Amino acid sequence: MTPERSDAERAESDRRRIAQIVAFALAAAAVTVVWIVAVAGGGGGQGPSGGSPDVYPAETIPAPAERSLTRAVARAGCELRSFPSYGRQHTTGRVRYRTNPPTSGPHNPAPAADGIYDQPPSTEKLVHSLEHGRVIFQFELGVPAKVRGQLKALVTEDPRHVILTANQTAMPFEVAATAWRHYVGCKSVGPATFDALRDFKIAFRDRAPEQVR
Repeated sequence: MTPERSDAERAESDRRRIAQIVAFALAAAAVTVVWIVAVAGGGGGQGPSGGSPDVYPAETIPAPAERSLTRAVARAGCELRSFPSYGRQHTTGRVRYRTNPPTSGPHNPAPAADGIYDQPPSTEKLVHSLEHGRVIFQFELGVPAKVRGQLKALVTEDPRHVILTANQTAMPFEVAATAWRHYVGCKSVGPATFDALRDFKIAFRDRAPEQVR
């Protein structure tokens, strides 16, 4: 016959049961928070780092001067091109794009979040961001640190719906800006380059099939 538990034993058992319930509730809340953060960060994509000084050292750039995109591109010696849409399907695979840098086409279901990236998101996520009206400033791998810092200075002037990242498609430009169906590419960077990139953003930001805030 099992002896009856004392009041102290019953109290200790109740305390243990309550502690287990609290621990379970905290674990469930932590999982929920992680899920919310992941979804908020660009539809499940990796969020930007914010642009560390190791990757983007502090630099300054010329103030805005040329407000005409056509003239700014010509003065900078850059190339401005427009293309048809090459598709909007979702895919979880790798895509071979028809422009370099890519301007449209099949893309990952999760867009890259706005911001400045130390580690670039996948090209397929970036193309989805273009479909949402984003402008992407990008630089070729191995570009001087000064140029990366200058691009960060450009983005921080007006960061709404803008992404800055390294290019992963071996584009034939030192720096470029892309929007849905358009790009401006510059084989070298000089003072006039920043007006070309700035005016491109003004012309093409939020001009895409899906308007996402």
